[in-house]
Amino acid sequence: MNARSSSHREAATDQDEDEAALGCMGLSLCSQQRSPARPEIATRGIRDRLQPSAAAAIQKGRGEGDKINMPPTTVTAIQSNERLKNVLRQAKESNSNLVVLEFTAPWSEPCKFMRPALEKIASDFKDHADFYTLDVEQFKTFARNTRVEALPTFLLVRKTILERVIGVSKDELRRSIEKHISGVAIDHCHP
Repeated sequence: MNARSSSHREAATDQDEDEAALGCMGLSLCSQQRSPARPEIATRGIRDRLQPSAAAAIQKGRGEGDKINMPPTTVTAIQSNERLKNVLRQAKESNSNLVVLEFTAPWSEPCKFMRPALEKIASDFKDHADFYTLDVEQFKTFARNTRVEALPTFLLVRKTILERVIGVSKDELRRSIEKHISGVAIDHCHP
């Protein structure tokens, strides 16, 4: 039993070291200094910043009857360190699309609340920005190094981290994306 536990610990340590080696992956606005360990990424305080209707929706939760039929997703979940490296490498290339990274967690109610709005925004900007989600539990080191302290946090990346948007304000996220897609006209007429 000790040999099995030991090999499990070694495998976990190898994975942690792989992620730690990623650091900020060369993003220049990241602090390469390690911040003190935080017990977990917090969602506290987000409800206080929500509009009353959003806070009520989070408090109420969604039942089976409240499901919204969404078109196929335009937001891609990043599942591996290698994929994350590739996405960030592409974001550094000249003439690259803006990359929008959402740090999320399956247990985060604000993230669940923001999902339909994120899908709509991603669909509207699909020709000018690439949208990805990162599970904060899987990418703890990267989240810590990029100073993610609340969920959802959106990082807008092109060559470097241009801006971060925290919380569930779809209008703020949309304005931030528009600001960093210079000279691009987007049709905002909604049917």
